[in-house]
Amino acid sequence: MKIANNIIKEHLKNVYFLCGGAYGGKTTMARLLEEKHGFIRYRQGDHYDEYVSVASEKEQPAISLDRSADWHGYFAQPPRQYADWMQAELREEAEFTIADLLSFPKDQKIIVDGIIPLDILKEISDYEHVFLLFAPDEMKLQHYFDRADKDEVYQFILSFPDGKELLDNVIEALNLDNEQERRNMLESGFKFLERTDHDTVEGTLKIIEKHFGL
Repeated sequence: MKIANNIIKEHLKNVYFLCGGAYGGKTTMARLLEEKHGFIRYRQGDHYDEYVSVASEKEQPAISLDRSADWHGYFAQPPRQYADWMQAELREEAEFTIADLLSFPKDQKIIVDGIIPLDILKEISDYEHVFLLFAPDEMKLQHYFDRADKDEVYQFILSFPDGKELLDNVIEALNLDNEQERRNMLESGFKFLERTDHDTVEGTLKIIEKHFGL
């Protein structure tokens, strides 16, 4: 069974999306919208374990990959293969996210903090309900592992005898498609903000509030 995108879009009229890329400020802005405007906040990453528990190898092969069977092999895979797996996983996660969003009350505004492929966003939402936040490559590379959960991965990779080489491989995979992804966001037709060192939390929030009509 497949539900047509126009039906999904109709049922997501109360949903707003903060998407984009790593270290763009999505989580900070989503929390502020929750606190100031009473949005229900849905952080995609908080539900990953739920996605894994439901995923099947047939329907969601990327999410179902048992990385724990060979962590070293996972981190050591060719960067192109690694990057393609991450993109496939994002598409699978998006389906779980949308299914969750459909279960929320329609009389309350929802703010999604996550990364959903742009072509999917274009089918299930509209310009006024989507804001893209992302950081330039240098900033993302410098701060990618700052968050506690990312730091755990960072330390785990370095725990291998060849940890430095593995880390370099992972970083290459993470940044392999940066140029194309940035171009896609700039040309998506959605409102966006590329983070700079001069941005303020208050200023960014005002821009998002204005776009969302708050």
